[in-house]
Parts: sequence; structure tokens; C-alpha cells
Amino acid sequence: MFMRKSLTSIILAATMIAMPVAAVAQADADRTPDALEMSIDENIATPAVPSKARTYVRTAVDQLRRMLLRSGMSVESMRDGEVLEITLSCTSLFAPGATDLKKSGTDLLKPLATVVREPSKYKVLVAVHTDDTGDTMYADSITAARANAIDDCLWTMAGERDTNVVPYGLGRDEPRVPNNSRSNREINRRVEIYIVPDDGLLEMAGVRRKK
Repeated sequence: MFMRKSLTSIILAATMIAMPVAAVAQADADRTPDALEMSIDENIATPAVPSKARTYVRTAVDQLRRMLLRSGMSVESMRDGEVLEITLSCTSLFAPGATDLKKSGTDLLKPLATVVREPSKYKVLVAVHTDDTGDTMYADSITAARANAIDDCLWTMAGERDTNVVPYGLGRDEPRVPNNSRSNREINRRVEIYIVPDDGLLEMAGVRRKK
């Protein structure tokens, strides 16, 4: 038996086929990229904070910076005070060659619990680097595994809920100093955590972003 629903489906399908290519392209261009689809540099830069929200956002981020400093973390402001960068040595978080966090490493991350429990307000980007010991495949593998271990730890701290954490294993390609001594290689084995204001904080500042 021919159903009216089938006829409706055919008409809708025909309409979709007839949709102008330009309209589809524009819709895709207007879509806000997902954080997991972006490079770390793109994530650090996104979203841009509108001028009318900057005072509110910078004040909130500075209060967070002060709290993290009191906890003993090494924190620096960037993007005109809108983004925070935390740097930790891999040695403080992981045993040599290991990809599981040490107990003391988990304790070092505890101050971030308040951030990951409010995933609408902040993105947390976890970038893990290593030195030039071993080949590229090894460097990529160990940094990716360590980034995922930190992601899992923060997820647990958030009560096993969504955290808006984006992990990056960046291998050995971005050394801070030449890998020409033991001390320099230890500097290059590091974790950089970026805290970036997101839509929830912008909405608190009176801004609604187009989705």
C-alpha cells in the first residue's frame, strides 16, 4: 500500500537534492567548529572575546590565575589576559617512560578540578611534549598516551562527566631549548595546559555566540 509518508519523504529528498550548493557551503561556513576538530593554536584563539565582554572575562580569568598560583602552579597569562598557560614537567607527573600518572602527579592536577567541573565556561587544552630521545613514532605515541592519561584524570575529578578537555600529543617537534644536555631535555619533556574562556563565560558577560 502506498503511504502518504513515503510521498512526503520523496518530496523532502528532492528538496534536499535541489538545495543550492552555495547555500550548503554557507551553512557549513557559519557552523562553529568543534574544539576537537581544531589545532591547538586555533583552540587557543577561539572563541574571540568581544570588546564589551573583555573586562568581565579578564577579571574572571585573573581570579582563576590567582587561585592556581596559590595552589603552587606555574601560571602565565596570554592573549591579553584572556587565556592562562600552566606548565608542568613530565617528570613531576610521570615516571620515566611511563604513561600512567604518578600519585603525586595526580595531586598536582587537583587544583584544575574547579575548572573542569564547569565545562561550559572554559576549554582545557592539554599539550604534552617530549625530547628527541627515541624516534618520531615513539615520541608521538608517548605524548599522546600521556595527554589521554591527563584527560582521564581530569574526567575523574569532574565526577566522570564531560569536561571540555582537548588532549594533544605533540611529540618532539616543539622544543623550548636545544636537546643538547640532560637538563635541557628535561625542560622539553613538559605538559602545557591552556585554560581558554568558552561560551558559558561569554554568556555570563552578556554575549551570545552564533551557533
